[in-house]
Amino acid sequence: MRMTYRTLRVLATIEAQAGLSNYEVAQRAGISDQGQISRLLSRLHGLGLIENTGKGQSKGGANAWQLTREGRRLQSATGRASRRAAP
Repeated sequence: MRMTYRTLRVLATIEAQAGLSNYEVAQRAGISDQGQISRLLSRLHGLGLIENTGKGQSKGGANAWQLTREGRRLQSATGRASRRAAP
């Protein structure tokens, strides 16, 4: 998966506050299309970068996303790289 600006924003949003729902992640990451955030979160989950600790839609509750160990490691590495590249 390519690490696009939008992908990095979503990871940073989840890192900043674990337990956010799809809607909350989308709002804070600046993504207005609910279908787009659902697909992105699903891909990140499939890659093992985030996990859903909420009841989820199948049980009638909201998702609650948090970074996995791999997600934290990736976020840490990309955060350092972007800080070094900044003027």
